[in-house]
Amino acid sequence: HAKAVLMNEYYARRYKGRLIVRFDDTNPSKEKEEFQSSIIEDLAMLGVVPDVVTFTSDYFETIKGYAEYLIDNSLAFMDDTAQETMQKERMDR
Repeated sequence: HAKAVLMNEYYARRYKGRLIVRFDDTNPSKEKEEFQSSIIEDLAMLGVVPDVVTFTSDYFETIKGYAEYLIDNSLAFMDDTAQETMQKERMDR
């Protein structure tokens, strides 16, 4: 992952962009702040300082709005298959 972040840092600086670090906290109740702090510290050790730090959970309402739009316009669908059924179907392939 160090290579990826260093490349992102390079291109952000080279093209006068912003380096955005996004934490994918799609289940915020299970996320631990210590891991986020550790990642930011690790980036700093590599000389990488993000311009912006965001969290997926900050955008849940926006994401939900897009999903509803896509579903309402028949551009996507939601599968309400029970988890057990889906697991069985995957194993039976």
